[in-house]
Amino acid sequence: MKQIPAITVLAAVLVAAGCVSEGGNKTIIPEAVPQEEVKPDWQIRDYKESAAGRALPSWVTAFLDKGNPAVEALEEYQDRYVFVAMNSGVNFKALEQWRLGFSPELDFPRLAAIRIENRFLSASSGFPDADYGAYYETLIRAASDASWAGVIREEDYWVRREFAGQPGAPQGRETYDFLIINTIEKSLLASQVNALLQSITPDPPLSRDQAAAVNRVQERFFEGF
Repeated sequence: MKQIPAITVLAAVLVAAGCVSEGGNKTIIPEAVPQEEVKPDWQIRDYKESAAGRALPSWVTAFLDKGNPAVEALEEYQDRYVFVAMNSGVNFKALEQWRLGFSPELDFPRLAAIRIENRFLSASSGFPDADYGAYYETLIRAASDASWAGVIREEDYWVRREFAGQPGAPQGRETYDFLIINTIEKSLLASQVNALLQSITPDPPLSRDQAAAVNRVQERFFEGF
């Protein structure tokens, strides 16, 4: 099979969402906040449609290259927000069970909460609890518990990558990456997010500085979201 050259990966915060315990797998979700770029040496050895001679979908290539923002930059997603859930490990069967069990109704709220949290973190001094007071924790909890309308599970895919030369990683280490792309119309998500932002009643009440910090993020929430 033709090898695909290694491409740069943008590090993402990876959060458990329906954790798979078999084979040491870990469910991971990309964050919206840019992190320090990592350039591992890896190659794709196999993927979902390799036997049929099909190329990798553009969204898979974009995500492996530079994460969620790169997928949203693709023309077909210009009017939608994209949330790619990723689960990696060595046990294909366990990962397949995760794929089959993934539900937008149950799993998307955590994806949304992480992205909302990262938007506040990006504007924080480094101490969000101090910057935003009780509003911060209350908001993230509410986002995790919310019912989000209009989310569509578009497609899923898997690739098998071989890593070499990473510090602390054995040469020739291979892992499967299972990806599930979920999208939602931008205006629909924005209306739900704005309603959530305004619905939070922090206890204890915010100080004047904390309220001002929260207002600043709210006013420009979707810049860099």
